[in-house]
Amino acid sequence: MAERIGYPMFMKPYDGGAWRGVSKIDDEAKLHAAYDESGKSVMHLQAAVAPFDLFVRAIGMGPQVNVVKYDPAAPLHDRYRMEAPPIDAAERSWLEDTCLTINSFFGWDFNSCESLRKDGSFHPIDFANACPDSQVTSLHFHFPWLVLAKLRWAVFCAVTKRRMRQTLDWEPFYAVAREELPYREKLTRYAAIARERLEADRFADFCAEHLGHLDAVADEFFASPECREAVHLKVEALYPEHEVEAFTDLFFGRIQRWRAEQAERRARPAAGAGAQPLPA
Repeated sequence: MAERIGYPMFMKPYDGGAWRGVSKIDDEAKLHAAYDESGKSVMHLQAAVAPFDLFVRAIGMGPQVNVVKYDPAAPLHDRYRMEAPPIDAAERSWLEDTCLTINSFFGWDFNSCESLRKDGSFHPIDFANACPDSQVTSLHFHFPWLVLAKLRWAVFCAVTKRRMRQTLDWEPFYAVAREELPYREKLTRYAAIARERLEADRFADFCAEHLGHLDAVADEFFASPECREAVHLKVEALYPEHEVEAFTDLFFGRIQRWRAEQAERRARPAAGAGAQPLPA
């Protein structure tokens, strides 16, 4: 099996999470060693995407997607990078379409889809994160986006009495898959099914009509002592006592950077006719 997949590869538990039991396999000796160490766990072998030049996570909440640059080799508090990923509009669209397709196919409202870019194409490598890490100590700068995305989606679902899909109807996706089309065109059509099921247009109209004030509310809250205290309590629960104040300052400071960048983004269209807002 390893010869068919090719080295290097990764061995993972089928029900893994948080990097538990993940081994990078470079040769047959490491393959046998990792398998022996796995005990009775059911394991997967996954081909490596190597070399790659970019690692991103597309966080999806309903029809909303936030594409974040990710560095798995960094300490946990620095893995979600604050700088925008170096992608163009077409690549962002590709990642959004992939995330929404996966979520809709499996019936998820929430997911984090990991992808690697190699030779100009993105390869989803881990897309079964239907309960991804959502802690402020991990997301920091991106945490307010997730809070707002969850809030918008929850309010929309509650007010419109949106019914949860209780069955997984895959036939529309398979109908597209059976057609002789280039992959990108198929992905576009998959994503159209996903957006229809997630009521993306209705959601956008609802937010514009009823939740236009939310950005101002968020700006006020995320600068407040209550927000800092919430961050402090989370850090206190996870970090050694001597690190609590330093990491509280670090994470709260990154949230303030998010506030500043959001303010700049909102002001940008008013700066001139040619100014364009950044993607949400």
